[in-house]
Amino acid sequence: MKKKIAWGVVLFGLIGILVAGAVVRTVAKAGDGVGTRGGHGANGANQGIVDTSNVGVAELLRQEGVGGLARRGGSGDGMGTGQAQVDEWLTLEGSVVSVDADALVVQITTGEQVVVENRPWSFVQEQGFAAQPGDRVTLTAFYEDGAIEVGQIADVSNGQTIQLRDDSGRPLWAGHGRRNG
Repeated sequence: MKKKIAWGVVLFGLIGILVAGAVVRTVAKAGDGVGTRGGHGANGANQGIVDTSNVGVAELLRQEGVGGLARRGGSGDGMGTGQAQVDEWLTLEGSVVSVDADALVVQITTGEQVVVENRPWSFVQEQGFAAQPGDRVTLTAFYEDGAIEVGQIADVSNGQTIQLRDDSGRPLWAGHGRRNG
C-alpha cells in the first residue's frame, strides 16, 4: 500500500512539473510572439561567463532585473536581427529533452527548460547539428529582453559545436550588414 502511495505521489509530481513547464512555455510564446530564441557566439569568448549552476533562470532574472545581463542596443529591424550588447555570457549545462524539425528543448541543471526554435533553430539545423534526446549539451547564452538568447550549442555527447552568434551577440544567420541598402 505504501508503495502505491509513493508511486502515486511521484507520478502526480511529475505530471505537475510537466503541466507547469507547458504553461511557462505557452506564456513565453504568447508574451513575445516568438518564444525563447537562440543566440551567441563563442570563439573562446569566456569573459563575463556567469556560473548559474546553483541559481535558477527565473531567480537570476529576479536578481539581475530583466535585461540586467544584456541590454539591447544598436538599430534593429524589429525582426530579431538587431545588434545586441552583451554584458555577460552564461554557461548553461543540461540534457536534450526533445528535438525535432521545430525546436530543440534542453533541460538545464537548474531544472528549467531552454527552447531553441524558429530562425535560430533552422540555422543550427542548416549547420548539420544532430543532437538526440538524452545528449548532454552546453549552451553559451545571454539574456535579451527577458529571453535567453543562445549563442553556441555544444553537444558534449558527440563533440559537435555550432555557433549562432558572434561575440557581440549579432546573429550569424542575419547576413553581413545589409542595413541602409
